[in-house]
Amino acid sequence: MNYIVKRTTSEDVDFKFLEKQLDDELFEIYGDMQSNYSSHNTVIDLKTIIIFVDQKPIGCGCLKFLDCDLAEVKRVYVSLEYRNRGVAKIIVKEIEKLAIESNIKNIILQTGSRQKAAVNLYESMGYKLTENYGPYVNDSNSICMKKIV
Repeated sequence: MNYIVKRTTSEDVDFKFLEKQLDDELFEIYGDMQSNYSSHNTVIDLKTIIIFVDQKPIGCGCLKFLDCDLAEVKRVYVSLEYRNRGVAKIIVKEIEKLAIESNIKNIILQTGSRQKAAVNLYESMGYKLTENYGPYVNDSNSICMKKIV
């Protein structure tokens, strides 16, 4: 399959389309508990990757800069019909490239405890479990990971 990678911002209309799908899926998984995370998932003008197939947006992810040496992976999502085809790995690799190009050496992320596929993906890409950070401290539903790039 021929994937097209687009670098853009989180204001992109195709990103907003995919982000809505992501939010809908998270509410299906976590129910009302997901509303506790809405403020943490707000993305404004972040560097963003969108993957396309036949001009259709099928996956996305963002990079949020936290300081001069640290960034956070946000809003990684692949449309259901394109999962298990390596699309998420492409997204994360492209996000890592953005980090490296910006002289970021440390990347962190948070995912939910019920998202085993996401945890497996990140582990397969060299991410290690780390202490929960920021708004996820003492949150038993969050799994935080870190990678040095």
